[in-house]
Amino acid sequence: MTLSKRMGLLVLTLMATAAAAQGTYDEVGLKAFHAEREKALLADNGWFTVAGLHFLNPGENKFGSDPLNDIVLEFADVPKQAGVITMDGRAVTIKAADGQTLTYNGKPVKEAPLRLSETGRPADLITYKNTSFFLHFSGPRLAIRVRDQKAPLRTGFTSLKWYQANPAMKVTGTFTPLAAPKVVQAPTILGDLEPFTVPGNVAVTIGGKTANMEAWKSGDRLWFVFRDLTSADSTYPSARFLYTDAPTADGKVTLDFNRAQNPPCAYNPWTTCPLPPSANKLAVRIEAGEKRYHAEATSNAAVLRK
Repeated sequence: MTLSKRMGLLVLTLMATAAAAQGTYDEVGLKAFHAEREKALLADNGWFTVAGLHFLNPGENKFGSDPLNDIVLEFADVPKQAGVITMDGRAVTIKAADGQTLTYNGKPVKEAPLRLSETGRPADLITYKNTSFFLHFSGPRLAIRVRDQKAPLRTGFTSLKWYQANPAMKVTGTFTPLAAPKVVQAPTILGDLEPFTVPGNVAVTIGGKTANMEAWKSGDRLWFVFRDLTSADSTYPSARFLYTDAPTADGKVTLDFNRAQNPPCAYNPWTTCPLPPSANKLAVRIEAGEKRYHAEATSNAAVLRK
């Protein structure tokens, strides 16, 4: 066999080996993940329907579509003078304006409390035709979060943007639990501090770089808020999120960065997101997972009404 034929055979063998390795990655499962991701974002309670975040001041906060209200809800189905929301410490009540009625948890009322559940989720919902709002904690501050079922983000949606599947970005790390889980106060994109529970850290090698990433608890899963060198040009600048299954009995954790996703603030200026801890700022390009949604990624803070 001539040298050229040997070289050709070697190239074909290497190509076949690479193709086989590529085939071991579950691209079908990844495409299903992409589809579920879009479905969740576009749902009636998805991030693309969030259309306002208004922080409450102590005392009375008049609300409605009139621009002179304390809380301006610029929606056609909201009356100009809709009512008043009163905050007294952590107690919040809502009262309809004269001649108006509120649809409160599906029933007409004149006055009612606005509450959060024990888990911090909204317990009460005010609804108009396409617009609704509820009480929301943003860090330590109470706010009103608004949803619009006809929000331009939702009606104008095209598609999310993803890197091609990269099997090398599915890696295995080793989880080291803390002696006792700790609560950290992580800053958000708005400068508030929010508490997150840290059960331990995961040692992992990504693209030849080692890291000891801080894991946050998310139900039965681990949650990693991270940033890498692609944030300079291809991915959302503030952070991306990655969720994994809980560690196995021997402490192994699979981190598939092909499933890294944008935080809600990458799409929507009316949302808030935590920033990554220092251990999760990775000096490597992770060219996997979700890319920037908008051509220009800008800060939320400038557009929020304080």
